[in-house]
Amino acid sequence: MDALSRVAMLEARVAEREKEIDSVLESNNHQRKSTVQVLESLLESERAAHAEANNRAEALSVQLQVTQGKLDELSQELTALRFNEKTLDSKRRTASHGKRVRTDDYEMAFDSVQDTGANDRVTRGNKRSKSTTSPLKFSSPEDGGSVFKGDEQTDSQQTYSEDYNKYTIQKLKQELTKHNFGAELLQLKNPNKKDILALYEKCVLQKS
Repeated sequence: MDALSRVAMLEARVAEREKEIDSVLESNNHQRKSTVQVLESLLESERAAHAEANNRAEALSVQLQVTQGKLDELSQELTALRFNEKTLDSKRRTASHGKRVRTDDYEMAFDSVQDTGANDRVTRGNKRSKSTTSPLKFSSPEDGGSVFKGDEQTDSQQTYSEDYNKYTIQKLKQELTKHNFGAELLQLKNPNKKDILALYEKCVLQKS
């Protein structure tokens, strides 16, 4: 009886251990399945993320190429605009310089003509003054004869008259301003040399 009871007890323990082993194996299998599913899910997510990253990289590369192409076009347009701007600026400066030179030449020629006309008028006036209005003086030498003498100041006045008539417009303006006749000069509207000469004679010469 003792042997049979021991065998029965051993068999019961073996059966219990087998159940425990089966339970552990079943639990391990379940955990393995869960782990495999998790790993497969992670692997799938990683593959999807990798594919998305590749797609984004390709899209960014294409976008970068397009942007670089646009930048190249803009750079070429900017270079062309700068070249055109420099060309137009050079032409404008050349035209402005030519116009200024022509204006200066015209003013110099105009002043020269006015100077010539004024000098001619003064010369004719001086000749008439010598022939008609210059007072005559006679001196009596010791022998009782009469010696003709012109006005002693005629030559000096004529020289001074010729000198100031040779003044340029700018010189006449400076002389008027120096003698405090700037206000009278400003009252003249668009004066020519004849007008300024008349003002100079009226203000400066008569005052002196």
